[in-house]
Amino acid sequence: MGYIPDQNRAEIKRRLRKELKEDVTVNFFTTISSSLLTIPGRECPTCPQNQELLEEVTGLSPKLHLKTYDFYADADTRNEYAVERIPATVLETEGSARLRYYGIPAGYEFATLLEDLITLSRGVSPLQTLSRRDLRKINQPVHLQVFVTPT
Repeated sequence: MGYIPDQNRAEIKRRLRKELKEDVTVNFFTTISSSLLTIPGRECPTCPQNQELLEEVTGLSPKLHLKTYDFYADADTRNEYAVERIPATVLETEGSARLRYYGIPAGYEFATLLEDLITLSRGVSPLQTLSRRDLRKINQPVHLQVFVTPT
C-alpha cells in the first residue's frame, strides 16, 4: 500500500510532467541498519515511512532523483548538507540553494513538498516582486526556519 492515494497519483504525475523544468535531487538522510542490533539513541521510527513516501514521489517523474544516505555512516555528506538530525530531506537542483526538511513530509506538509519541488525545478521564486527586492538588500547569511503544522 502506498502513501499517495491512487486517485491523487495520476494528477500529481500530470502536474509534475507539466511543471517540472530542471531535474531536482532529493537527498534523504536516514539510519540504515544491516543487522538486528539497534544502538540506543539512533532510532528513527519514521525513517522507513519517510523513505517509502520519497520513493513514491520521485517515482512519479524522471526529473526527480532520490539519493539515500546513512546519517551515521556518511558523515562527510551529512556535514556538507548541514544535516543535524533524522529523518532529513534536502532538495536541490544544479547550482541552486538547498531546502532542508526535518521529519516526514506527509499530511499537510506533503503539499509544501510538492510546491518546493516545482519551485526549485523552475528556478523562479513565487514571491512577489516587492518581497524579492527587499530580500536582495540582505547582505549577510540568514538562517531561516519554517514550521508547518495544521494548527
